[in-house]
Amino acid sequence: MFSSFIENIRRSNKQKVAVISYIVNEFNEVLFLKRTKEPFKNKLVPPGGKIEKNESPSQAMKREIFEETGLKISDNYVLKVITTEIGPENYNWILFIYKAFVKKQPLISSPEGELYWIKKEGLYLSELSEIDKKILPFIFDKKGLFLLYINYDVRKNAEVLKVKILSTFFQ
Repeated sequence: MFSSFIENIRRSNKQKVAVISYIVNEFNEVLFLKRTKEPFKNKLVPPGGKIEKNESPSQAMKREIFEETGLKISDNYVLKVITTEIGPENYNWILFIYKAFVKKQPLISSPEGELYWIKKEGLYLSELSEIDKKILPFIFDKKGLFLLYINYDVRKNAEVLKVKILSTFFQ
């Protein structure tokens, strides 16, 4: 399973394993959630959440997206980035980051915060978290699957320490 991969990139026992997805619609808009709690309180982040026991990253991504947005992700998605992140409390993650495509449709009221469709061209001008702005080029501009080593300082500023290109990963 993917658990041996996780243990190979784990840098701290505090790291939780989760998924997020940059969801793009036919109008070239990306779906974001304005968080109501830490991490990234009051920032726009992609929807996602923790992987449950006996769940693959892609299964978790589909479940979390449906729970937080009401959107159903079929097979129109790709794993783009895996991160191993360490930092202060709430900033210790191993993330599987997807790019998914959907037709624009009504969204549910999310328990995690308010949902917004944002034009792709305006992403860097929005209230995105600092780390999302650093991850965006790997999601939209670069081809391949990337492993990012990220550290957060005490002020929750993120630094990408190392980037590796992965040849494959099972979903």
